[in-house]
Amino acid sequence: MSGDREDVIQPAEYRPPSFGSNGQPGRSLRPSPALLVIAAVLLVLLPIAWFLLTARAVAITVTPEPDSLDVSGGIAIKLGNRHLLRSGEYRIDARKEGYRPLDAALVVTDDSREATFTLDKLPGRLKLVSTPVAAISVDGKPYGNTPQEALELPAGRHQLSLSAARHQPQQIDIDIEGLGKLQELSVELKPGWAPITVSSRPAGAEVSIAGQPQGTTPARLELGAGAVELEFRLPGYKPRRLPVLVVANQPQTLPEVLLESADATVQLSSTPAGASVTVDGAFRGRTPLSLNLSPGATHKLLLSRDGHENAEASLSLAADERKTLALSLKPILGVLRLSLTPADARLSIDGEVRPLGDGRLELSATTHRIEVSKPGYRPYGSDITVRRGVDQKLDVVLGSEAELKAAANPALISSATLGLRLRKIAPGSFTMGTARSDQGRQANEVQRAVRLTRPFYLATTEITNAQYRQFRSGHSSGIVLRVSLDNEGHPAVRVSWNDAVAFCNWLSGKDGLPAAYNADGSLVQPLTTGYRLPTEAEWEWAARFHGDGAPRRYPWGNAMPPPPDSGNFADAKAATLVNQVLDGYDDGYAATAPVGKGLAIAPGLYDLGGNVSEWVHDRYDGALVPSLNAANDPFGPASGAEHVVRGASWRHGRITELRLAWRDHAGEPRDDLGFRVARYVE
Repeated sequence: MSGDREDVIQPAEYRPPSFGSNGQPGRSLRPSPALLVIAAVLLVLLPIAWFLLTARAVAITVTPEPDSLDVSGGIAIKLGNRHLLRSGEYRIDARKEGYRPLDAALVVTDDSREATFTLDKLPGRLKLVSTPVAAISVDGKPYGNTPQEALELPAGRHQLSLSAARHQPQQIDIDIEGLGKLQELSVELKPGWAPITVSSRPAGAEVSIAGQPQGTTPARLELGAGAVELEFRLPGYKPRRLPVLVVANQPQTLPEVLLESADATVQLSSTPAGASVTVDGAFRGRTPLSLNLSPGATHKLLLSRDGHENAEASLSLAADERKTLALSLKPILGVLRLSLTPADARLSIDGEVRPLGDGRLELSATTHRIEVSKPGYRPYGSDITVRRGVDQKLDVVLGSEAELKAAANPALISSATLGLRLRKIAPGSFTMGTARSDQGRQANEVQRAVRLTRPFYLATTEITNAQYRQFRSGHSSGIVLRVSLDNEGHPAVRVSWNDAVAFCNWLSGKDGLPAAYNADGSLVQPLTTGYRLPTEAEWEWAARFHGDGAPRRYPWGNAMPPPPDSGNFADAKAATLVNQVLDGYDDGYAATAPVGKGLAIAPGLYDLGGNVSEWVHDRYDGALVPSLNAANDPFGPASGAEHVVRGASWRHGRITELRLAWRDHAGEPRDDLGFRVARYVE
């Protein structure tokens, strides 16, 4: 400091020295602003670049196009109609007026390219009213009753059904627009009834439908549309029924119904019962009997019975009157003088055991059944007609033990189970087959000498459907081109050989006979008296030779054409079923006929030619060898896949098949093939 002047000292800014890498003072390391900007840009762009490199462009399509579309769950960048999305799960939220909001999941993978979604329409609303109130169903589902202010229905076509009592149901197809919009529909149902005016003479009859009262005549009925039956009832008069077709909304006035007075009723009996009754000359039945008689008139009743005097009565009854009447018929007597040998034999008359006494019997003048029996003797039975005022004499001598034994094997027997009749065939010797010169002869008809040594029974007819169904209830012979083969009395067809054999054993068991067949179809040894199929030799002997001994060519004789009623063959009625028919012949049946309709071959055997062909026992062998040495009671070859078939059927009309010597064979059932049974006498 010098003098009065003061020197002011100013502070100086201090800057630390910078040092270089060598430790010597150098320039400052502070970055420049440009570098800072570049660094900031890189920090922003690197994540964006990473996203762009790892994202997928996914086209998200929503139908219909929504008012708003939002993708959540991660970064989503919209580029036109696509969204950049990385792999992962997202939620799609889309909205449009009239449609249900869409909230759906979207899973994005490396392969994702597009995703499609659909908005569902909101249901429509239907305001539905009807006259009258009606039950509603939509597409078959009930929806209550009208009116409906806002019935929600899915968009699309629906079928409305409306029904109300006494009105015609109505169906309406309606298109529901949906989108929450309200549509309106008003329906007026048509009446389903009509007024029906009825009257009767006399008036006051109750009118009912199916037992339900509707009113009393005269009446105006309101009836539902359709066919109905009106019933009119009035005490003392017969009920009347009147069918009516009611047309909806169309009134009708029916003609006056005239009622008839009700019948009177008589409960009529007689002693003895079973008298024939005529009323005013017309037969009305047999006592006891309920008779309906017209009222207000006099009726003459006449009762008659064999062996009795007539009884008469006159009746006049009021309408609906009920009366019981019993009349006695006085017997007309005749005398039967009866002697019995042996004297202690048992006597029955009309099924009632009677003492013989002095042998003078007073009986009513009619036909009586006289039966005499004693153990060890052949029984006697006969119908005797007793006449008024005439003494008749009858001497009955019962047969001896020897006669009884002979009677044990009668000429005609019946199956106890089926009532099937079998005729006894005496044995004999004959030549089977035909000579080479015989017209229509086949190669399998080689002549062979045969001797039958045992008498046998042969069924007079073929087994019928009714008889076979007792063995096999579900059997059906079927139909041929709409022609039934199933009638009860027609022969059973479509039966195999094995089933025919099974039937024979079944019938043997039912009739108390030993079985003729083993389970494999072979004959039981020694041979039994059970039912079996006839052998071919037995069949040919019965058909061609038995009776008068002369060989028969055809069932009716030895010449063509067959006379009328010779049998059931391929005739004019069978023309639609077979290829060849007998010209000018008509047996009345297109296919099978009732058994026993054809001409009887002696001795009383039916349909051995015609109706159906028949299984026999023998197995078939087409390579027969002529033989002069008689074969005794042959039963055919021991083996073979098929069995012999004999006799023509309704399908046959050629000379070859019509001959009784014709031989056929089969392994399966046919619609023209049946069978009959046989058995040894003892």
